[in-house]
Amino acid sequence: MRNFRVVLEYDGTDFRGWQIQPGERTVQGELSRAIGEITGETRKVTGAGRTDAGVHAVAQVASFTSESLLSAAVLRRALNARLPADIRVRSVEEAPGGFNARFDAKSRTYRYIFITRATALWRNYYHLVTAALDLPAMRRALAELAGERDFTTFATSRDDSRTKRCIVSKADLLETPPLIAIEITADHFLHHMVRSIAGTALEIGRGKPWSMPEIIAARDPAAAGPTLPPHALYLMHVRY
Repeated sequence: MRNFRVVLEYDGTDFRGWQIQPGERTVQGELSRAIGEITGETRKVTGAGRTDAGVHAVAQVASFTSESLLSAAVLRRALNARLPADIRVRSVEEAPGGFNARFDAKSRTYRYIFITRATALWRNYYHLVTAALDLPAMRRALAELAGERDFTTFATSRDDSRTKRCIVSKADLLETPPLIAIEITADHFLHHMVRSIAGTALEIGRGKPWSMPEIIAARDPAAAGPTLPPHALYLMHVRY
């Protein structure tokens, strides 16, 4: 039995998220189907991040086992030949037998991207913000996320995590006009956590005199800002 590590990118617009759901089009479902067509096997495909419906990935990592004798390079070409155009496999490599894309991940990095001018071309991939923003205030608020904390405030009732404690190693604001991005790296994320943080930071940028430490300490989703839509959220990187 061989173990494979796959890095893939996808446009989440037309998917109901990563995880297989009966009767729904999902990234995991499409990847599992393609692997089955190539190897003739039914194998579980594990992803590093279970992205929600509409969320994109620049470098999602997945793993699966197979008895196939095909080389990693041939598998990559075969997968891309069978996958739809909104999923592309960037690399395939053989991994150690015990490698698990989800449980071996040390951190994930997500980016929520705002655009500050109206656009016809990118309206489905960035979140439009036309009002002037206090970027230093947003950056200060994001910096206060760093460390190991209980992030219940930024979770939803659907979150089934055993613990709401996450370790945020970095949270920053990136400026590439007309784009502004919130980038957060953590050991793991709660359901809708990044989108809720992005909505909170946006309200602070719009002038709300909120304290991020107080919002976190409340452990109450009602204390957070709005949960922003998924179309501007990207899984950027997974570190092992």
